[in-house]
Amino acid sequence: MYQGNIYIANHEELSAITEADGSPATIGRQFDVFDKRHGLKHDDLARAQYNHWRSIITGVPELLSVEDRELLDL
Repeated sequence: MYQGNIYIANHEELSAITEADGSPATIGRQFDVFDKRHGLKHDDLARAQYNHWRSIITGVPELLSVEDRELLDL
C-alpha cells in the first residue's frame, strides 16, 4: 500500500517527533518537523496516504480527515 511513501517508510522517526517539552506532537507538527529535517516540500497527498495507512494499522479511522478522504477519493 502506497509504495514509496516517505512518511510510511520512516514511520518510526516520524512518530517519535515530540514538542520541545517532550509532550506528544500533533501529526501535522510531526509532518512539518520531518519535512524541515529532510528538506521536503509540503505534500498533502503523501500525508493523506500516511494517515490512511496509519488508520488501517491502528484501527482508528478517525485519523483520516475529510480532506484526506477527498484527496484519496475514499
